[in-house]
Order: sequence, then C-alpha cells, then structure tokens
Amino acid sequence: VDTATEACSAALLCGGEIIERYRLDPRGHSRRLMPMIEALLAEAGVIRADLDGIAYDRGPGSFTGIRIGAGVAQGLALGLNRPLLGLSSLTALAEEVKGDRVLSAIDARMGEVYWAKMKRDPDQVTGWSLLCEATVSDPSKVPALESGEIGTGSGWDRYHATLCPGSAASKKWLPERFPRAAAVARLAGRVWSSDGFGSTFQTEPDYVRDQVTG
Repeated sequence: VDTATEACSAALLCGGEIIERYRLDPRGHSRRLMPMIEALLAEAGVIRADLDGIAYDRGPGSFTGIRIGAGVAQGLALGLNRPLLGLSSLTALAEEVKGDRVLSAIDARMGEVYWAKMKRDPDQVTGWSLLCEATVSDPSKVPALESGEIGTGSGWDRYHATLCPGSAASKKWLPERFPRAAAVARLAGRVWSSDGFGSTFQTEPDYVRDQVTG
C-alpha cells in the first residue's frame, strides 16, 4: 500500500502479475485505502488469509498519509500473522523511472524537499543502491543533476527552477510523479524472492524530518 503523498494506491502481486488501484486524492486516503484493498482481493479471487506478506511505503512524505498506510499495513500483518516490509517512497519513485540513475525529490512543505540519489544495482536486494541517504533540505542544497540522471517526484514540480536551473539538454525531470503501490509491490517482490521479508528490513515509518530537526 502507498499513502505517503497526495496519491493513494494499493496493489497486489499475484503469480508474477501486479494489479493496482490508484487515486490522486490528498484528503481521501483513510476513506479509500481499505476499499481499494478489498477490490483487489476480489478481482484476484483471493482472501486476506491467502496473502504471504504485506509491504507499504514507509516514507518520507506526508506525516498523516504515512501514518494511515502504516496503520493499515501493520494491522493486516499483525492480524494475519504475516511478515511486514517498509520501503522508501523515494525508491518507489525511482522504480517507475526508465533510467538507471535517479534523483527523487518529494515536496516536504515549509520550503523543503525530501530527496535521495540512487542507481539501479542488481546486486542489491531491492534492485537499487543509494548514492546518498534520504534527507530533507532547502531545494538549493540538493546537488544538481549529473549527465544521465533523471529527476522525479513532486519536489521537481514545485522547485524545478531551483533543482534544475537553465535549459541544458542533458538535464531531465519527469513532471507529476507520485509513489505508487505497484512500484512498492515490485520492490517487495524482489525482496521476497531473495530471502523473504527478513529482520534486516525496516518496518517502522521513516519521517526523515524528525531525524533532521530532532
């Protein structure tokens, strides 16, 4: 499930195929998420007890949105006695990009962005390797895109003039991109195929800003 930003979505990975429900509705996450999940289960012809594991977008993003997704995911995992996996919203954004090097940035409000640089890496269980840890900062503090890198996420929509000044042809960012549950499902599928949802993976929300400001 993914409720970390303005978009609300749920996805089911079943038999190698992913089905998804997605809606851009910043204020409707708590109302929409469970009906989305039930609709997916009905479409796939399965019940909750058939689920092997639960994965969700643990942030960073909207504090309220993250809490909604975490609450639903943790409730399902606990109620079904299934393993739980939390995945980064910034990695979920990168997963949707057709490129090998990505700078994901999410509008953090208060004149800041959550961001991280990463590259595709088949040696990593998620398929991605962080080039710098997720952080929050003024957009002017985010390093410029390098040749071959692609920008994605709501931070680019709001602050693209700062994040990508000038009009060099080698600079590229993708507009109107939000993390999606389908990407979370693909990432989780790789982790599951590797060794299940082991204890080395985080399950708690990652708000990032709390870590920076204390």
